[in-house]
Amino acid sequence: MGQERDYDVVVIGSGAGSYIAGKAAHTGHSVALIEKGPLGGTCPNSGCIPSKMIFYPAEVATLIREAEKVGIHAEITGIDVALIFERMRRDRERRRDIAREWTVQTDNLDFFEAKARFVGERTLQAGDATLTGEKVFNATGARPAVPPIEGLDAVEYLTNETALELSALPESIIIVGGGYVAIGYAHFFSSLGTATTVIQRNVRILPEEEPWLTIRLTAALSRRIRISTGIEVASVEAADGGVLVRGRDQSLGEEREFSAERLMIATGRRSNADTLDLPRAGIETDDHGFVATTPYLETSAEGVWAIGDANGKGMFRHAANREARLAWHNATRADKIAMDYRAVPHAVFCYPPVASVGLSEEEARQSRAIRVGRAAYLDTAKGIAMAEETGMASLIVDAATDEVLGFHIVGPGAPEIIQEVVNVIARRGTWHELETLHIHPALSEVVQRTVEHLDE
Repeated sequence: MGQERDYDVVVIGSGAGSYIAGKAAHTGHSVALIEKGPLGGTCPNSGCIPSKMIFYPAEVATLIREAEKVGIHAEITGIDVALIFERMRRDRERRRDIAREWTVQTDNLDFFEAKARFVGERTLQAGDATLTGEKVFNATGARPAVPPIEGLDAVEYLTNETALELSALPESIIIVGGGYVAIGYAHFFSSLGTATTVIQRNVRILPEEEPWLTIRLTAALSRRIRISTGIEVASVEAADGGVLVRGRDQSLGEEREFSAERLMIATGRRSNADTLDLPRAGIETDDHGFVATTPYLETSAEGVWAIGDANGKGMFRHAANREARLAWHNATRADKIAMDYRAVPHAVFCYPPVASVGLSEEEARQSRAIRVGRAAYLDTAKGIAMAEETGMASLIVDAATDEVLGFHIVGPGAPEIIQEVVNVIARRGTWHELETLHIHPALSEVVQRTVEHLDE
């Protein structure tokens, strides 16, 4: 017979959920941590960290190939793909070992390596154990969403998870999808020599980004990636030692065919919450299957909170980390703090990279009068020195209050450059705070130029 145990805190998922488990344990609470997969969650195992470990060499290769624009003629004589993947896997194993040691060394914490499902209010089955928590935190993450494409079940295909298990690169690949995962992997494969095709149903790649930004990025990526947008994929089949993808051009009404050695599906993410038997605990989900939460991360069931990809509100590890801190605060304090998603930035790690925070122009115009300032990297001395023709940024501010509402950038260093604007948005600051001194000549001056170009 399985064991039945009561805990102060039960945490499902060891990604951002580990913060809650650790905080609870270190403050004297009895804690059960449940994890069915590798410790650490998506980020260190199949998401942000291992993917960037392999994306960075691709960036280096791209920079070498593009160096001729500043007078450097270089040649890549070889790419050690095995080493690239081995570096990533060593780091992944190191992180897993650290996480496992933490579960052993942490007092007041019991680790259950099992699949969890609810069997009642705040009560879960984990393997042969039945665990009840005074407080329960759902941090179960998400998994690749696989669309119902005819013939897909009969062919081998990659996802962002299985792509990390490759030992060699294919000669050619088709990537179905046009979001940040698809574009990141398209950058990786194409930069290291794989003939890469992206098939996107939307008329733009990265459709949630600003139109001007995706136009510039598409032009840059098209130098090494075949990008086909507005294509509805209809079927997939094995053919000639590879795959044949058939689709329909939605604007022309024409049938299209694409062939390659390998296929990758990168069409979004879906919450793992559907594996938990949520109705048995009185937990509601939204129309997309994500756990419905209040601004304070509470679910519809008393004493249950949901964070990270499980609630689908800010599907980035940095957002999940913030949610974890707030969920624990709100569960243990009377002065509740709402999660502010306005200031959650994101980046697309292709080359050139993309970063955004806050509202788009279209979103901002729906509720107020705005001012917009745009600046190219070539408006800065460093951008000219780099011959950086793609780079550009835009600043969106409230015309009446001067509050910074959004910032969007494509170009080298974008994920780092954006941080000063993230800080201003987080404190509901104004564009005047961006007029402070910037190092000259540095790429960060592009932020200053957007202020100078407001309404030009």
